[in-house]
Amino acid sequence: MPITRSQSKKFDTANLPAVGQSTIQATGEPMIEWLVFDYSETATAKRVNWKDLLNEVQAVEGCGYINFANPVETPQKLWIIIQWLSGSHRDNFHRADTIARKAKNFLYQQSEDIYSIYQINYLFGGMISVNDPERIHEIWMVYFPIEALGAEKRNQSQLPRLKNIYEKYEKPHEPMSGILSQKIAWLSGEVIYQGVQCQRLAWFMEWRSKEAEELYKTKAQWDWEGEGKNRKPRLLLNTFIDGLKSLGMIGYEAWHAQFVGVQAPLGIWC
Repeated sequence: MPITRSQSKKFDTANLPAVGQSTIQATGEPMIEWLVFDYSETATAKRVNWKDLLNEVQAVEGCGYINFANPVETPQKLWIIIQWLSGSHRDNFHRADTIARKAKNFLYQQSEDIYSIYQINYLFGGMISVNDPERIHEIWMVYFPIEALGAEKRNQSQLPRLKNIYEKYEKPHEPMSGILSQKIAWLSGEVIYQGVQCQRLAWFMEWRSKEAEELYKTKAQWDWEGEGKNRKPRLLLNTFIDGLKSLGMIGYEAWHAQFVGVQAPLGIWC
């Protein structure tokens, strides 16, 4: 698996990106900020009561959900994902000097990376589910050349997904039923990845459990591949990856996490 860092540019609250000029979403569309912090023993985040600061942000008008986690693969990192009702709400929050000043100083000055995310075909509700401790999220950050993808970025029905023909709570022991949901999002900006100027899409996958994920990836099959004596069932994971490659994928990074949520105010995305 590729491990090249995304090389995201540091977010500057004094010079906000012109979200309204995005070719993907306007400022009236929901958006997400994905912040990455050093969470090693000597890190600033270890010495700050950042959960109280998140409560301040959660109370701000237009803040929908806040979730946080330490990725399984890199536990020395802390992820904080803030979901805004719109890019305009996000911009207003950053430009208001009197709102959650301490929280902004910590979140946007101490973070190592900040990704601005625009969900495709957004449905009301959170990107992250925190209702069941058995469930685990897997996030794929997929890198495509900047000239790849056109209509696919505007319509997630044209993008590859892990196949599941069952309803969410139907036949839980079937390998295919292990994947509960998939939400696809576009990350703003461009990065150099494996020497190629790239754009990024993220797949937020929700698995029934770690065991269900493993069963899906090793047993869930659909269609056939090969010919004659070499003909055999095709793993759905391979079909998904081949679909990404057909769109020009250069590579991807993947992480697992079990998220904790900050309580949302009543009336917000309930």
